[in-house]
Amino acid sequence: MSFVKNLQFLYHQAKITSILVMINVAWFIISRLLDMRGLSDFGQSRFLIDWGAAIAQLTFSGEYWRLFTNIFMHVGLAHLAMNMLALWSIGVILEKLIPPFAFIGIYLLSGLFGSLASDVATIHINVISCGASGAILGIITALLAYSLINRTDLQEMPIKSIVVSLLLTAGLGLLPSVDNMAHIGGALTGFILGGLITLCLRKFRYQSQICTVLTVLIFATASLILYWGYQHYQHDYLISGYKY
Repeated sequence: MSFVKNLQFLYHQAKITSILVMINVAWFIISRLLDMRGLSDFGQSRFLIDWGAAIAQLTFSGEYWRLFTNIFMHVGLAHLAMNMLALWSIGVILEKLIPPFAFIGIYLLSGLFGSLASDVATIHINVISCGASGAILGIITALLAYSLINRTDLQEMPIKSIVVSLLLTAGLGLLPSVDNMAHIGGALTGFILGGLITLCLRKFRYQSQICTVLTVLIFATASLILYWGYQHYQHDYLISGYKY
């Protein structure tokens, strides 16, 4: 019972972060229970692709949804554990500072832009990419932007959590099927979005209608840029005649 109570306590401390962690863990478990290829090295690559990992040749052939599903796919238990530890250590902090939908938007858009950056970098190479690290780095850099804009004192900045999360996600770059371009794309997206939303929060009240509208506009603009980027590189890919 104490274990259940601890889980309930953690959930109430950071509901959105807890839900994101649970989704990632659930997808990891369910996909492997339904497809035994995920439990062995044999057929691992095919398993990752079939369950939503990104590979540029498929993404730009029209399977745009891989930009999203790839964020929730993980190569193995170590990959999942390191990502979830990084997400938890920083998510519980940022979640208390910005509106819930802003947190979710930064997480998802950072992951999507990270996926796009990864696919663009490997557009003519058969490389499988997956993992939530691009989205997580977006959360980390968003917190960094928040701290810098609000001129948070060095003693008050969550330096330990930021460093731990960065070390965990940086270490993932050494694992197979993890593309560092996703890290860069996610980190840049998170910093920009986090900075813009922080400026809105400084100018207007936390739950003001103006702040909400501006945040929606920021996310809408980012989504349009993401769509344009995908269309642009898909067109170039199809014109080149490269086949998977």
